[in-house]
Amino acid sequence: MDTDALKLARSLKAHGLPERLTWGAVELSVTDLDRAVQFWTGALGFLPRPDPGTGVALGTSERTLVVLQPGAHRPVMNDVTGLYHVAFAVPSQEEFSRLLNRFKGLGLRVSPVDHTMSKAIYLNDPDGHGIEIALETPERFARFDNSSYGFAMIDSEGRFRSGRDPLDLKAELAAAAGTDPSAPIASETVVAHMHLHVPDLEPGLDWFEGLGFARNLALPSMGMADMGAGAAYTHRLALNIWAGRGAPPAPDHSARLVRYHLTTSDAALFRQASRRLRHDAHGNLSGCDPAGATLTLALSPTTRTDRDAA
Repeated sequence: MDTDALKLARSLKAHGLPERLTWGAVELSVTDLDRAVQFWTGALGFLPRPDPGTGVALGTSERTLVVLQPGAHRPVMNDVTGLYHVAFAVPSQEEFSRLLNRFKGLGLRVSPVDHTMSKAIYLNDPDGHGIEIALETPERFARFDNSSYGFAMIDSEGRFRSGRDPLDLKAELAAAAGTDPSAPIASETVVAHMHLHVPDLEPGLDWFEGLGFARNLALPSMGMADMGAGAAYTHRLALNIWAGRGAPPAPDHSARLVRYHLTTSDAALFRQASRRLRHDAHGNLSGCDPAGATLTLALSPTTRTDRDAA
């Protein structure tokens, strides 16, 4: 089974072009800022980052990954749209296993899952924001299968996989040997993908397609779909209706996804996105997404300089 996201990935690779879109920092509101900062630094190993706003910016030694904003009066709510989880991709098996070992030592409640195209560790912060630590492994994936037996993934060795298999914890933890569980999160860690609750799948897919994401899997029986941005790893954005079809956006007083940031080096895509987003004072595009969060789309500095020079 082929998908638009897989076709886009092949095309961009053939022309030596980067992904259409990359994720920047994610802004989350929390009920107790000190408690949230302690979790994100103490449990996840995030580092303080410069932040000119009212929140607390955290990330790696190289980049800001999350900005925690005060002001929420209750934890994450069910039955509303917004964030399901945000995924942070680590650069190596060693780092993935080191973090798994760290979480185990701290006694955190985690769910390790093998998605074939990636390995994942799921957990929540104190307000209920969903977090995924991901190790992207597209080399283990061969193709999707949507035969009469139902959806499956075929791995690089020809084996059928559900995409939701349990990880072999003994093998994963073995790769952490010799690492320091107390070290900060790896500097190469990035925001890898977002998974959102939306009120309806098809309008949501249409909306994000207008930003340059390409459709990948559509699984209406599971109430979800995902999209790629041009990499071999085709799960850059996922949407679901698990909060209920027609669910309202999360209210301002709850802990929620407030804003997230995207960057593109594709000037034509940026022009296309301007049809549904508005220009802001900084030359970026901004608007409200189908999940009720604000997004900002920026043109990469190099592309912007080339465009202005032309």
